[in-house]
Amino acid sequence: MKKLFQGLVCMLTIAVILCTTACGTAVMENATFGDVRSEYNTSLDLSENTYTENNAPSDYYQILEFEDATLGGNCSVKSNELFSGGLGVTGLNSDSDSMVLSFMIESSGFYNLTVSSLTANAGRTNYANLDGSYIGSVECATANEVCDVTLEYIYLSAGTHEFSMTVSWGWVDYDCLTITASDINIEDVYNVTCSLSNENADDNTVRLYNFLCDIYGKYTLTGQFADASRDSEEYEWITSITGEEFAVLGLDMMNYTPVAQANNASTETVERAYDWYVNCGGIVQICWHWQSPEDYISDTGAWYNSFYTEYSTIDLDKAMNGEDDELYNLLVEDMHEIASKLQILRDYGVPVLWRPLHEASGAWFWWGDCSAESYIKLYRLMYEIFTEEYELTNLIWVWNGQDADWYPGDDVVDIIAWDIYPGENEYSSQAATFIEAYKCSDETKLVALSENGCIPDPDNLQQDNIHWLYWGVWSGDFVYTWKGYNESYTEESMLIKAYQSDYTLTLAELPDLTKYRLQ
Repeated sequence: MKKLFQGLVCMLTIAVILCTTACGTAVMENATFGDVRSEYNTSLDLSENTYTENNAPSDYYQILEFEDATLGGNCSVKSNELFSGGLGVTGLNSDSDSMVLSFMIESSGFYNLTVSSLTANAGRTNYANLDGSYIGSVECATANEVCDVTLEYIYLSAGTHEFSMTVSWGWVDYDCLTITASDINIEDVYNVTCSLSNENADDNTVRLYNFLCDIYGKYTLTGQFADASRDSEEYEWITSITGEEFAVLGLDMMNYTPVAQANNASTETVERAYDWYVNCGGIVQICWHWQSPEDYISDTGAWYNSFYTEYSTIDLDKAMNGEDDELYNLLVEDMHEIASKLQILRDYGVPVLWRPLHEASGAWFWWGDCSAESYIKLYRLMYEIFTEEYELTNLIWVWNGQDADWYPGDDVVDIIAWDIYPGENEYSSQAATFIEAYKCSDETKLVALSENGCIPDPDNLQQDNIHWLYWGVWSGDFVYTWKGYNESYTEESMLIKAYQSDYTLTLAELPDLTKYRLQ
């Protein structure tokens, strides 16, 4: 598949104050941060993609015992009557410990890899690697009984491969690796037929959603978090190296939170979002690092870091079950404030990929330091306030809870997203996580890589049939340091490859989203 058009962007410089915009609304003052785009891609190839075939025999089954692996460091064979064959491996507790299984695959195709392990402490997690590349996290969710974790839809070419576990927490014993054929029909994964969750979504939001559905499974949108958008270091480094601009701008509502405003925090998120959509013709995703109300900041915390669990005293379970009405009301007040800012974007015709309460199941943010039930109540409350009370018809709701048990329901989710930080110079497709996200819903939803450290190699994405809707590299060190562009995460050569690939879309390759199809 070839991209037939490289659009010209930023052709005309236009003054800040104009009478109308492409959206048909008044122009926002002080919200033009550069040239205004005048030409768009009118010939984007939306023909069906060609997927890698799955030639794995449907009845394929192979079991590999970890006691037969090549062991290093403190790893050793251990007897355990709960393990198959009565033996397994213990001692994978530091970076110097290693456990590598070699195996042969006769037919190229897609396989499921199931790791059987045992730990005394439920929740311990280590990393699974295939041929030296990270393919997923393996969490032993139960204590003192063998736990099976399956990494689904892993592409294995015919030939010899190496599977290894590397340490995250350590203190997990390993029994065996079972390889079976995947039965996933990849065409079903990309066949999104559901409408937006908000049936009253405005025209520009429907147009954007239709565009996202049309490209899904064919392209991945390039994305970058950059608070200062076109004036940011991230933008400058990416454009200077690749000659391209990212399609999706990531922003944060953090400094609109009442506690931040009370401490004179400044932000241009609304203006930057407007500029990126209206003047650049791009797509905006917005998250919210929601700081705690003043009375719920811990003694060791400060207002600016109080979204972290360790710096917050919020007990969301109590807020949502009626035990702490004061906290509940303060959270509602915060939501009202953020909704009022999103209303501004609605009134200017700017649709937003809205990603609230992100990474909840990890528990490092206060909105995840609770039961899944309380989180879901908060998410659904926000949806109700934003959609019904504030009539925010410009939001495409991105759920980023990262655990199926925390899924709030198909009726309040439009996109399922995951954040992945796999290490340094790690370019795998993250297929197992993509499929995990896909399976969270009873419907077929769009799946996005909402935050990432390293950019996936587009060749790996194409080979593995994994087409994340978009990726969004986090800001700062993931792009640059004081020394210049930072190659610790994505090397320059891979950055160029990703932005110039036929399977990714940059800003110049987007059509005029304000004129995209409504039906």
